[in-house]
Amino acid sequence: MRVHRGKAVLAGIAAIALGLTACSSSGGGGSSNTSGTHGTGILADCGKNPNTCNTGDTKPGGTFTYTLEKVVYGWNVNSANTSTFEQVEIMDGLLPGAFTATPDLKPVPFADYMDSAEETSTSPQTLVYKIKQDAVWSDGKPIDATDFQYQWDVSDLTRCPKCAPASTAGYSDIKSLTPSDNGKTVTVVMSKPFADWQSMFGTLYPAHIAAEHGDINTPAGRASTFNWFDTTVPTWSGGPYKIVDYKKDTSVTEVPNPNWFGATKPSLDKLIFRIITDQNQEPPALQNGDVNALYAQPNQDMVTKVNGFNGISTYLGKGLNWEHFDFNEANPLFKDKNLRTAIFTAIDRQAIIDRTVGLFVPGITTLGNHIYVPGQAGYTDNISGTTQGSGDIAKAKDILTKAGYKGVGTSLTTPTGTPVKFNCTFTTGNTLRQATCTLVASELKHLGITMTLNPTDDLGGSLQDGKFDLIIFAWVGTPFVVAGAQQIWELKGGGDYGKNDDPQAEALINQAATQTDPGKVQDLMNQADQKITADAYSLPLFQKPTYLATISTVANIRDNATSVGPPYNVSQWGYKAS
Repeated sequence: MRVHRGKAVLAGIAAIALGLTACSSSGGGGSSNTSGTHGTGILADCGKNPNTCNTGDTKPGGTFTYTLEKVVYGWNVNSANTSTFEQVEIMDGLLPGAFTATPDLKPVPFADYMDSAEETSTSPQTLVYKIKQDAVWSDGKPIDATDFQYQWDVSDLTRCPKCAPASTAGYSDIKSLTPSDNGKTVTVVMSKPFADWQSMFGTLYPAHIAAEHGDINTPAGRASTFNWFDTTVPTWSGGPYKIVDYKKDTSVTEVPNPNWFGATKPSLDKLIFRIITDQNQEPPALQNGDVNALYAQPNQDMVTKVNGFNGISTYLGKGLNWEHFDFNEANPLFKDKNLRTAIFTAIDRQAIIDRTVGLFVPGITTLGNHIYVPGQAGYTDNISGTTQGSGDIAKAKDILTKAGYKGVGTSLTTPTGTPVKFNCTFTTGNTLRQATCTLVASELKHLGITMTLNPTDDLGGSLQDGKFDLIIFAWVGTPFVVAGAQQIWELKGGGDYGKNDDPQAEALINQAATQTDPGKVQDLMNQADQKITADAYSLPLFQKPTYLATISTVANIRDNATSVGPPYNVSQWGYKAS
């Protein structure tokens, strides 16, 4: 597995970071929210036993094909330019790291790679990582402190200004990194405490291979290697699998890494990631045996069809994923908070739920927070007390009228006469998002706004390049609340694609990052969330359902509704021994 640690990932791309915690010092939450979950067959008890459901012995051999809903944009999961949830799923079997996220949404030391990973002092905060002596890359080179050093170097913008790290959280606060024990022990001293220290060093790339493609001791060289990893299909691995074939936009094929040192050796002969971007084609592919499992952004038609297939087990779950709308404040129209607030006020979140996910997920409710989800310690509804998401057309009109807008209810223009026309961007083939944009377009007509639909087959590119006005996607999270918030809600965090600038919210988040008391973290994060809510920049819709469907003859595959997905334990996947 690995935690796209501490980082939010685009779920489908689309994706996010919310922490949960009991284990995390940021205090995210102790147990997952299982209301509305449902499992069948080998996945029947996953709601009650998320970490152990479908556990079983496997027999040698066989090919297993797993469905991806997005194409591969790049191979560096640490890059803000190309990082997607599907990319992380592919790389789960290749990348080592310090911590992993388990299906109960908690961080734990990654036992395959670490003998221990501990905070040994709080003044100054000191972190000690002891890497397994036999941990090696597929070419036999040791996984060691040089890989930790490289991860720091490319994740701190002061050390690599031209890198585009998906998250800089924690790395910019490192004071020193010292190797010992022939590089198998790494001691990190922080310049100030970092609450989500477990989020760092979650995905390690081979420094010795980076050094073959640039000078890793200089900022320019580091940037060159960072980009090389992103544009080059890996022939190396530090995990149980390695890539042997890539057919662009079609499939990625992996086979067992012969130098894998972990406790569990893969039993499969071959693991294929099959790319199917049209959701309508996923159920037939599963029914016909073209794929053996799918992990989808579900819709009612898909769930109804797949649940009727013989020999298929399913699990409808919830996790650290949430759907939302974001404005692009680079668009001059949306620099006006009055317009943003009016539009969000006109959007009826409950109507969206009733016509989309509510049709097949019982009990799903509107989401009231940008940082926590229901079931997490710290979750407070900071949105329902506002007008946002209420569908109050009269209130929305009043906001616009008082702000000097003209043609309210007929043909809306700004106070200076600019027509209010824009698009709603959504992932091509995602029927729920298309339906949501369609519904919102009809609601905004009541304000005199013309909104057109704008499907994109490159959600990551659209976000990174700012090619959107209003966009709907989801964040897929990790068990690290603060690190995720620093990524998403800070202007230079790597995930603030709509360019909202709120220094007060950032200050609160950064203050929370230095706390070790979960209660203080939660209080500060909710203060920040109240300010983000007031910005009317991002509107949470609902906690996004996950949907895993698999043939019933496979063991050890289960949902993991964090940013690593079901392949978190891919070395254990295999066909049942009996």
